Amino acid sequence: MNPKFPKLVLMLLCISLYAQSQNRQVLSLNGVWKFAVDSTNRGIQENWQNGIPFQSSYEVRVPHTWNIEPGTEDYAGLVWYQKEIRIQDDWKNKNIRLKFDGVYRDAVVYINGKKAGENLNSGYTPFFVDITDLVNFNGNNSIVLSVSNQFSDKAFPYMKSFDWINDGGITRPVSLEIIGKPSIRYVHVTPQFSLHDSSGVAKVSIKLWEKDIKKAKFNFVFKEKKSGRVMQSGSVELKPIDGVFATSFNFGKINPWHFDSPNLYVLETSVNGKTIVSDNDTSVFGFKKLEIRGEELFLNGAKVRLPGLEYMPGSNPNYGAAEPHSYMDSVVRAMKDLNICITRFHWQQDDYLLKLMDEYGILVQEEMPWWQSPGNLSPELVNTAHKQLSDNIEAHYNHPSIFSWGLSNEVYGNTDKDIYINLRDFVKNLDSTRFVTVVSNEIWNRKENDESLICDIPTWNEYMGTWHGKDRNEIPEKFSIIKKAIGNRPLLITEHGLCEPAFTGGDTRRIDEMIFHIKEWQKQPFVIGYIYFCLNDYRTHVGEEGFGKFKIRRHGITDMYLVPKPSYSVLKQLASPVEISNVERLDNSTAKIQIRVKNDIPAYTLRLYKIQYYTLDNKLIEIALPDLNPGDTYSTELARVNSNFAFKIIRPNGFCVTKY
Repeated sequence: MNPKFPKLVLMLLCISLYAQSQNRQVLSLNGVWKFAVDSTNRGIQENWQNGIPFQSSYEVRVPHTWNIEPGTEDYAGLVWYQKEIRIQDDWKNKNIRLKFDGVYRDAVVYINGKKAGENLNSGYTPFFVDITDLVNFNGNNSIVLSVSNQFSDKAFPYMKSFDWINDGGITRPVSLEIIGKPSIRYVHVTPQFSLHDSSGVAKVSIKLWEKDIKKAKFNFVFKEKKSGRVMQSGSVELKPIDGVFATSFNFGKINPWHFDSPNLYVLETSVNGKTIVSDNDTSVFGFKKLEIRGEELFLNGAKVRLPGLEYMPGSNPNYGAAEPHSYMDSVVRAMKDLNICITRFHWQQDDYLLKLMDEYGILVQEEMPWWQSPGNLSPELVNTAHKQLSDNIEAHYNHPSIFSWGLSNEVYGNTDKDIYINLRDFVKNLDSTRFVTVVSNEIWNRKENDESLICDIPTWNEYMGTWHGKDRNEIPEKFSIIKKAIGNRPLLITEHGLCEPAFTGGDTRRIDEMIFHIKEWQKQPFVIGYIYFCLNDYRTHVGEEGFGKFKIRRHGITDMYLVPKPSYSVLKQLASPVEISNVERLDNSTAKIQIRVKNDIPAYTLRLYKIQYYTLDNKLIEIALPDLNPGDTYSTELARVNSNFAFKIIRPNGFCVTKY
């Protein structure tokens, strides 16, 4: 073992990166771990759970994936991780748990050589391991993980049937939680927003780790996240029903969550032990009302038609699936810069990325990674689906950005519909407040029998003229077929884009296809939005171009490093809710401008927008726009405007919509 390693571990563990109070300590275990590849599967026979042999190991930094490192870029197999920690003597009589935000994929956890827990067949959902009874107090303790990313017929994603990375490893943060008893497993907030008077109700559901607690006293403090203003506080003693402690709180007027004004609220919850507070939790949530009325979509009572874009995480070869938070921030900022309101993910995401979606304002469909195969699910795979769905919903329930849970993507039409119905009902039982969807690519072919019609929103991955059909001019005919099949229901375009090198033409063709297809979608009033595919050229184990960590599909409006292509600017303009319809020079320092709010896709009301420009003497001027509805026009004059007549339209959160 490296002699510097124990000292570094102690330094990391003596500093709590995040501690909600003295009642709950959360210590980061990110950083240096020992790592070894076990390509011959000898680790168990040689008892590596007791410690990885020095000669077989080297140091890595967690979060980590070996699939971006020389020599293991294409490795799909077994590896081992090890870290030494010190457990303090004053942690006795507390619950001690490891939290893994994501380990891809099959993970077995050992403490001091003894198996403490496992998480199998699911590489993107968080899990906890209780190590209270296995640790040595006031001494060193060894954490060892075996991790495998071998393709599996027991997991989602299934075998090699997925079009993204197979990056193995401890790809997301790890932490050590030291908590009093009783301890909080989760706090779920179910916000309800009244369109009549803008009031809010928050239903609170709490589950404790201890299952034998018959009564508990909870303390609650509600705050506005941005201002920190306390809205309500109090204590209540509750009894569980089916293991869940529940109560509700009524509020006066609240500010709802919207992609232009992502207002957030905070609930601080604590639970009392016998004499003192034993644990606490901080939950962030938002009030919104998203509903379907006939073939239309409404957000907070206003009709919307939304432009969207998907991002494929893990595609930067410098990071792989172990993306740092700073990079995630650059991704979401790029999406907001592109005027994006809605997105989807083919698999479950890091909690931090969803927090950014909450804060910046992007609606998210988060999906279980069931892609194209298998056509039907064995009872074992149904159990795997249930575990992934329940783990993901428990972890991500409070995110206001999430509007839908996705069951599958492009699974061809031999699936037993009862499986979809049962999965849909399983999800609705866990979360009745959000949509459930199945993503389809052949609704025009399967018509009334399409699986997406079983769920809340019919969907279409529309690739006419490339993957499907002979010619893109077939789109109007296909829309007629789809409209007849879905009746008075909406349709969400869940994918379209140009995949190179499968299809030639480069970014010039990508722009042409983008403009053509979006114009066709805009013509159909029952199309409530689209999610273009995709932001970035993405790493995928089925990529037709490149080798190792550079094996990709060239599908993006940026490259793997988020460097924009010309198609980036085109999509930004297409997704802009306004267009500059006229700029007229009245004299050498005055411009008369007119803008028009689009009324196709996108189509939504503009509130708190403004015009920004610099004067001839470089002074920044802002003109507040009135509320503008789809189809409205607005004219104004820019006095003492700069010689270029340059100006911008700005969203309430500061992002530029368009500029002249």
